[in-house]
Amino acid sequence: MMAASDAPTPALGLREAKRRQAMGQIQRVALDLFDAHGYAAVTVEQIAAAAHVAPRSVYRYFGTKDGILLTQPEDDDMVAVLAGAVGHQDLLDSVRALVPLFTSEEFADPAGYWARVMHYVRTVPELARAFAVGALEIADGLGAAQATARGLAPDDLVTRVRARAVVGALAAAVGDWYAHPEGGPGEHAARMAERMHRGLDALTEPAVGPEPGSERVREA
Repeated sequence: MMAASDAPTPALGLREAKRRQAMGQIQRVALDLFDAHGYAAVTVEQIAAAAHVAPRSVYRYFGTKDGILLTQPEDDDMVAVLAGAVGHQDLLDSVRALVPLFTSEEFADPAGYWARVMHYVRTVPELARAFAVGALEIADGLGAAQATARGLAPDDLVTRVRARAVVGALAAAVGDWYAHPEGGPGEHAARMAERMHRGLDALTEPAVGPEPGSERVREA
């Protein structure tokens, strides 16, 4: 679940445009209700009533209550951009080059919509689990795309592990950003991109910490 802020997206037909508009309205209403009453206290029926839609429409768009916050219409667009970029290139380098496409002032705003969503992802256990599952699904899709491009089986183990590591690093960096934002208005997108690169760097940099056998380790 990330916002493809400036990523190229396919032209939307009228039906798809209306679907995304309806989903966005339900999500904004739900988030306001969660902020006012707490996530656990709000029901799908209450969300539907406030959004002036039938509960079955909410379930059709999102599947579950968790999905209201975690299902984004742009997810498929994002995955398509990433999958199209990996190909024969190194996955880490490919994703690193695309970081600017997935950061914007709106997405990085510490007080904006996405920060509010991530607050619940970080504090509601069932949302945290669902977010992790969604990240794995995105990673496996990227891994399958790269493996296929290289003539390997779509479920090639090494490619899948690398893809999960890369997506996990991005997800961790995004969560860290919303927990500890930096900078002022107009600086958030660049600072968030730096945080995402820092997360990706962790995949290739040696671990930092006390040497084995040091006093600090023995005290622990």
